[in-house]
Amino acid sequence: MRKGGMSSTLGNKRTRGAVSLGELVGKAIAPVTARRGFATADLVAAWPEIAGPLYAGCTAPERIAWPRHEDEGTPAPGILFLKVDGPRAIYVQHDLPQIVDRVNAFFGYRAIARVRILQSPVAATSKPSVAAAVRHDEAAEEAIAETVKDVEDERLREALERLGRGIHGNRRE
Repeated sequence: MRKGGMSSTLGNKRTRGAVSLGELVGKAIAPVTARRGFATADLVAAWPEIAGPLYAGCTAPERIAWPRHEDEGTPAPGILFLKVDGPRAIYVQHDLPQIVDRVNAFFGYRAIARVRILQSPVAATSKPSVAAAVRHDEAAEEAIAETVKDVEDERLREALERLGRGIHGNRRE
């Protein structure tokens, strides 16, 4: 242990201070997610944001089937197997092009070409966010809107607005 600070080991790397829970959990569940077809657990963790509020509670990525690599170029896109609550499957099927676009935007390249819907009950994995239940005062909403009004990208502007609401909602008076 070094003098004047804490050190811990994470794998073979030595770190100084606290280690984020994301690093520990990601390494712990990586073998499980790899067997299910996921390169990382990031897609599963980010699924509520990717699917959006309409489908976050009734869909869940099951696995990704990747085709065999024949050349060293860009990897061929895979097939996402998506668990969907039975009654909602028709609605999800209608919005699959947008879901595929969001998944591919998450990966940063055309990772998914097709989606196969598996009608199956989806366990509710997340509770409604506390930030959604927090009431924001009008002054905070106006300040947030003023701050992000010049951001041209709509998705970025919406994300910044959510961040601002989270910051204002978590402040203690």
